[in-house]
Amino acid sequence: MAVIDFEKQVLPIFQDRCMECHKAPFEQNGRVKKPKAGLRLDGASHIVAGSEDGPVVVVDHPSQSSLYQRVILPSNDDDIMPPKGDPLSFSEQELIRKWIAQGVDFGRWVGATGGVRQLGVTGPAVHELPKYLLFYDRLANGLTPLEPSRLTDFQLNSSLIVRSIGKQNPLIEVRVVTDGGKINDQVILRLSGLGNHLTHLDLRNSSITNESLSTISSFKNLSKLNIRATGVEDDGIARLIKMPNLKSLNLSETKVSSKSLKSLLLLSSLEELSIWNCQIPESEIADYKKAKPLVKVNF
Repeated sequence: MAVIDFEKQVLPIFQDRCMECHKAPFEQNGRVKKPKAGLRLDGASHIVAGSEDGPVVVVDHPSQSSLYQRVILPSNDDDIMPPKGDPLSFSEQELIRKWIAQGVDFGRWVGATGGVRQLGVTGPAVHELPKYLLFYDRLANGLTPLEPSRLTDFQLNSSLIVRSIGKQNPLIEVRVVTDGGKINDQVILRLSGLGNHLTHLDLRNSSITNESLSTISSFKNLSKLNIRATGVEDDGIARLIKMPNLKSLNLSETKVSSKSLKSLLLLSSLEELSIWNCQIPESEIADYKKAKPLVKVNF
C-alpha cells in the first residue's frame, strides 16, 4: 500500500468539501461564525484536538474515527458529511481511510495554529487539549528533539518509518509500512539509541522474536506497541510487565496463550489489549476482563 501524502491527497478534499464549515471563526454580516461542533480542519493540531465531542481521528483505526465514519454514511442519513452537495466519492473516502489507517501522518503540513495550545507551546487557547495529548506532553517533559538527520539515517537503513508524533514534540513513532520481514531483532536492537523518545512502535508482520521484547522493555516512554502477527511468545510478553507508560498492546495473531494474560495482570498502565486469533480460551479472557475491568479487550 502506497503511503498517503496528506498535503497532496487528503488536504484538498478537506479544503474543497469541509472547511467552509470547519475553519477558524470569522465575522459575517456583523456576526462571528464559529466552526460547527467546534471542529476545525484547517490545521494539524486542530484536527488532532477534535471537536466538542472529542477526538475525530483515532490513529490506525478508521472504524473508530468519526471523521471517516461520517463521510461513508448513506446519502440519506442526517449525519452524513458533508451535509450538502454530493457525498465524497469512493476514491476520496478511501484516501481518508488509508491516511488514518497509516497513522494520521501530516508530513510537513502544519496549517493554522492559532486557537489551540500545541504540545510544548504556550499560547491563546479556545479549549484545552484532550487528556491523551496531555499524556504525551508529560512524557515529552525534559526531552530535547532528536536531530532530523539522525531519524532520516535510521529510516534509510532500516526499512522503517521514523517520525515525530507532533509539531515541536520530541517524542517519535516508528512503524513498519511494507516488507516487515526485513525487520528483525538486530534492527530493533539499534532502536535502543532512540528509546527514550519512542512512544509508538508498530512492528506488525515483522520478523521479531522474544529477544526484541527485552530491548523494547527498556523504552520507558513507550505507550503503544503493536506486535501483531510476529513470532513473540509468552516468555517475551512477561518482559513487558514493568513498562510504566504502556497503554495499548496488540498481540493478535501471535502464539501467546493464557499465560500471557496472567503476566499482563501485573501491567498496571495497560488500557487496551488486542488478542484476536490467539491461543486463548474465551473463559480465560473473561477471567482477565473480570480482574481488569478498565482494560478494553479486543478479541
